[in-house]
Amino acid sequence: MSQPFLTILFAELTAAAAGVRGSAGDGPAATRRAHIALLRQAVVEGHGREVRPTESGLVAAFPSAVAAVRCAVAMQRRTIAAAGVPVLRAALDAGEPHHDGENLHGAPVTIAARLCDRAEAGQVFTSGLVAQIVRPRISEPLQTLGALRLREVPDPVDAFLVQWEPTTSGTPAETEDTRTADPITVVIVDDERLLRSGFRVILETEPDITVVGEAPDGRAALDITRRRRPDVVLMDIRMPVLDGIQAAELILDDPDLETAVLMLTTFDRDQHVYDALRIGASGFLLKDTPADRLLDAIRVAAAGEALLDPSITRRLIEQFTDAARPAPDTIPTAMTELTSRELEVLRLVARGLSNAEIAEQLTLGESTVKTHVAHLLAKLGLRDRVQAVVLAYETRLITPEHTRPT
Repeated sequence: MSQPFLTILFAELTAAAAGVRGSAGDGPAATRRAHIALLRQAVVEGHGREVRPTESGLVAAFPSAVAAVRCAVAMQRRTIAAAGVPVLRAALDAGEPHHDGENLHGAPVTIAARLCDRAEAGQVFTSGLVAQIVRPRISEPLQTLGALRLREVPDPVDAFLVQWEPTTSGTPAETEDTRTADPITVVIVDDERLLRSGFRVILETEPDITVVGEAPDGRAALDITRRRRPDVVLMDIRMPVLDGIQAAELILDDPDLETAVLMLTTFDRDQHVYDALRIGASGFLLKDTPADRLLDAIRVAAAGEALLDPSITRRLIEQFTDAARPAPDTIPTAMTELTSRELEVLRLVARGLSNAEIAEQLTLGESTVKTHVAHLLAKLGLRDRVQAVVLAYETRLITPEHTRPT
């Protein structure tokens, strides 16, 4: 089962904090406790959760990268307002960390920790992935730091500095928590009004997501998508006037749109689900999917990635691969141009593994896996990893029995 897509924040008080005394003359230990209390308050207000304390700070996880960056900036402003000088360094990475009870570990946690080691007091570092997600949606500029070599991380990591500014009011950054940044915009398409309303309620509770329209059929979906140009469309498959597959194909083929499409289905042995993946949908969701899974999928799709649940992939492939197998002359000859490592990565992608899980299994750096995935997609002329999964099964590079749990 895929892990939730999370943004990890490391926040550490620096040695400078030890020399700062509280306003009432408190000693360094009491002042440090007061600063950490400010960090925890910022996490709660940013809708994150503290994963664990550290010797001089904390680790937190957020479902929203935008909320995580805002939290890091709020932490900087609050601690500098309390101490009078910068005393905090922070860093973030995003991905699918592994769960060990309430704790998290894996590549995103390690990268965030090592980026934090490289930061100085007053700095907030992010990985390239976090920067890609948040750049259009935060007001602070991002300065590239280039590819950094980090301890315990095999490959260089693209890093960025968040160029935040202290507040001038003398109070912690309350204005930052309420500042309006560009959210992920979503259009909801379903012929059932109650379902549209239910999805809207879930999405509009998130600070980084805004619903910009609804549509009851594919034709109306195409019209509102061309007018509103959302980041993501949640598209029901079976609808009147124009079904979801036809509408999705028109949206994805429109050169003027940069909209990702997530398909909604009851998965009632529906051949259309398979067709949706072949045309380039960024994944599909069951209509009764948990709210956190829905939010994960929207954020991943908006970042230009695709989300595919391995358990659903097995059911899909077992039902439709043989029926939808292409003729031999339509199988890309580029398959023969893939290196042995790229073929190995493709097989693992087809099994539903994330980049982090592939990196762990092959003993590679996660950035190396991302490079292999990018190369194989380019060679095969595919839009994303979802289409790669479909092609891997169609060409029998992998078969359904390979994905059945043991």
